[in-house]
Amino acid sequence: MAGPAAAHEGGKAQPRIAAQARGSGFNRTIVVRLNDLDSGDPISGANVKLRAEMTRPHVMTLIPRTVPETKRPGVYSLPYTFVMPGDWKAEFEVTGPKVVTAKADLDVPVAVTAPPPTAQTNIPTVLPTRLETSISERDWVSMAVLWLHGLASLGWIVGVIVMAIALSVPQWYRSWGAWAHWSAVPIIVATGIYNLVYVTPFEVAVTPSAIDDLSNVPYGRAYEAILLVKLALFVVLLATGTMVLMRTIRPQVVANAGAGPVRTLIAALGPPGVVYLLTVPLILAAAMALRYVHILSHVAEVVNNQLLP
Repeated sequence: MAGPAAAHEGGKAQPRIAAQARGSGFNRTIVVRLNDLDSGDPISGANVKLRAEMTRPHVMTLIPRTVPETKRPGVYSLPYTFVMPGDWKAEFEVTGPKVVTAKADLDVPVAVTAPPPTAQTNIPTVLPTRLETSISERDWVSMAVLWLHGLASLGWIVGVIVMAIALSVPQWYRSWGAWAHWSAVPIIVATGIYNLVYVTPFEVAVTPSAIDDLSNVPYGRAYEAILLVKLALFVVLLATGTMVLMRTIRPQVVANAGAGPVRTLIAALGPPGVVYLLTVPLILAAAMALRYVHILSHVAEVVNNQLLP
């Protein structure tokens, strides 16, 4: 049994709504099935509202009702009476703290006399689902963290350039500049971890079975591979940044004055500092690749959802 929003731990699941009005005549059983767009797992614990509106021969709207969840995870059911014959539209709205608000409509024709019995399937029809585009409180927090992540990254990159210049005249850099430069590193790492937990569009796989399940997520394995590379680079960044800080604030024996700027810089940085500098283009490459694959994944989800029957 999957828990609420199992595919988005710490975030919100994106529901795919399937529904069916079982039976015939006025009295029907409304069945709604919710599955996550990324993993296909059932979504439990959501709030499902039903609002029925007759569109022909005239307009009539019934009082909205809640469709309760059954014992089966992700399946919601409600006995419902359409009060008169006509063309009805059942409007569903899915809300909750663990799901992105989504809406879908189901056409329900109601006749005076029941139509001849036909073979009915008990599988709800997948409906075109409209995900709400309103910005939530979590979205504002994520945007603020991404902004802080960008500012810290910018300060870090500028600090790398300043470090390369200042190590030739290291007095002021060793006194306070190195500390200001290094302070951007833990901010980058902390906000990167936040992005890993709350911005990643699916639960990060850590077990062999979970990694196998990523084959059901568009570009899932590629996304996670890039994500793990970026996380490893963060670890390297924190470790080498700390080593460079310790090396910089203490007097070091550097190359002779006539050794040239490159050799002087390498001698001042030491091996950890060289690795530290190399993480700059690598982390930028991983970040850009991650954003690109993220967009590809969501586009593939939309296309796949439209192709479903």
